Amino acid sequence: MVNSKDHSKASKDEWEMELVGAEAALKRAAKRARERSWSAGVGVIYLKDGKIVEEMSDGTIKYYR
Repeated sequence: MVNSKDHSKASKDEWEMELVGAEAALKRAAKRARERSWSAGVGVIYLKDGKIVEEMSDGTIKYYR
């Protein structure tokens, strides 16, 4: 792992690989959050294009505002 305080010494490739790894971790976390919400019978709520969106496990999407 590249030290965030001293990333100027890390090669560009090392830095990009860390970013790719971070993106993959965020995608896994989002997938798990959706699965947990849906298994509890709750929709996933997020902001999209300035609107509040609720996504249900059956694919139903509700827009608020």
